[in-house]
Amino acid sequence: MSQMKTKLFFGSIFLALFFLTCEKIEDPFPRELGQSIFLNNIEYIVDQSLDVGTTNELNNFIDNSTWTSISASDNSETRFVLLEEFTGHKCTFCPRGTREIVRLDGELGDTLIPVGIHAGGFALPDIGASSYFTDFRVEGGHGETYNNLFQVSSYPSGVVSRLGNATGSDQWSIDINSLKNDKPKVALQMTNSYALIGQKPVVRSNIAITWSETLPEDYNLQMYLLEDHILDWQLDLGTDKPDYDHRHVLRKVINDTFGKALEDAIIGETETIEYIFEFDPAWKANDIEVVAFIFKNDDTDKEVIQANASYIK
Repeated sequence: MSQMKTKLFFGSIFLALFFLTCEKIEDPFPRELGQSIFLNNIEYIVDQSLDVGTTNELNNFIDNSTWTSISASDNSETRFVLLEEFTGHKCTFCPRGTREIVRLDGELGDTLIPVGIHAGGFALPDIGASSYFTDFRVEGGHGETYNNLFQVSSYPSGVVSRLGNATGSDQWSIDINSLKNDKPKVALQMTNSYALIGQKPVVRSNIAITWSETLPEDYNLQMYLLEDHILDWQLDLGTDKPDYDHRHVLRKVINDTFGKALEDAIIGETETIEYIFEFDPAWKANDIEVVAFIFKNDDTDKEVIQANASYIK
């Protein structure tokens, strides 16, 4: 083989391996987190368990089910604030945190998005016991990851729009007030559609992201599913309460621990993503919320710049 042919031969092998490698890296969404289907400028990400993998199957799945829909509040002109609270059912002082969230929620309304994350030693269930047997921790260990990321050292603690590390409840209103009047850099519109398909409760959560500014940073979209008003055991200032009202409990992290990378933030551009997923039928559909938020994808800065939430019914 001549020198020129040898170079061409190995060059072809190199190019082939390069494109094969790139194809694997650029998979639009990890397979284990859902099937990604592009249709009419929307990226649909469908739970693997629903067995929907093509545009025809997607259309049939949507068209052949009866959906009821509800939309979240408009935040195109308002910055909504996320509050992730770290708590546990065996934490005697944690109800103070819940009461502060209820107070703030009554004051701020839809502009506050509270999430209750059960993590750490106080969240451990007593398996087989007659009390404290419910496991409120989110499947997949995500809560412990967030617990460590925000350096939770006492309970209750909370982090407001991921401005820094978790703090005590006395700091929450201060942090919220520092953000709530900011002009939003992005609008996050959400519409949830719900159907009972067979015995499976299924949600379609449609997220439309429209940038109000062009931003240089990378941003991710994070999706949570919460269950509100769970009546169960809680230690409250030394008293065991069997019917304590647990609020905004994180039940499912829909799109992995740190969400999904978004396209570049360019003023006027809209990116639309719809997650289709099922949830545990034991959870009360009337009290299921979906939370979506956009945060900065940086090793040292994960500030949430916009959030929204809506019940599914």
